[in-house]
Amino acid sequence: RKRRQDHLTMHRFGPLIATFLFAAPNSNNSERWIDSLSTAKDISNEAADKVKAGRHREAAQLYEDAMLFGRKAALNLHEGGDDDGAALDWLIGLYRNSADVRLLLDDVEGARRDAWGACVFSQNEDIPSLECLANVCKAGGDDIGQMQALKRILELDERKDTGSISDIEGTSMKEIQSTIAALDEKIKKKVS
Repeated sequence: RKRRQDHLTMHRFGPLIATFLFAAPNSNNSERWIDSLSTAKDISNEAADKVKAGRHREAAQLYEDAMLFGRKAALNLHEGGDDDGAALDWLIGLYRNSADVRLLLDDVEGARRDAWGACVFSQNEDIPSLECLANVCKAGGDDIGQMQALKRILELDERKDTGSISDIEGTSMKEIQSTIAALDEKIKKKVS
């Protein structure tokens, strides 16, 4: 079945993959990046539809395809100043969505990779990406990683310029502080 999915993906996107892989690496052609990003967004939207339909494995593969097509385009558009940050924001959200789907599939390592990607591309300045990383760390039993992500969320909330904890559904600063204290205690017990 996986082989069939890979075949379908290559059949649908094979010509685009060849174009993407063999295009001039240093080209500043905005149109090409915009086209590539548009294709990646279409794939990402298809993945979101698969998630809604409960077809998580297919969604995970489509998110991976969207990352393949969209990562370089989003970064080039962002670095070129052609997008007001929208392409980078989309890329960060794509990585978060992929991490969420991978968690649904119990693929903690894949989820960790994608959540980490969201944090890297946001330079650890995006509360939803850090929340995603904290959730992945919790699912994987990584108490230290979860605690670090939550501490960073509190730091950002204090600055109030990159979102607010109130943006995280059902979470308060006291709940995060309480979770951090519990994790700190748990870690201390493991060490001693």
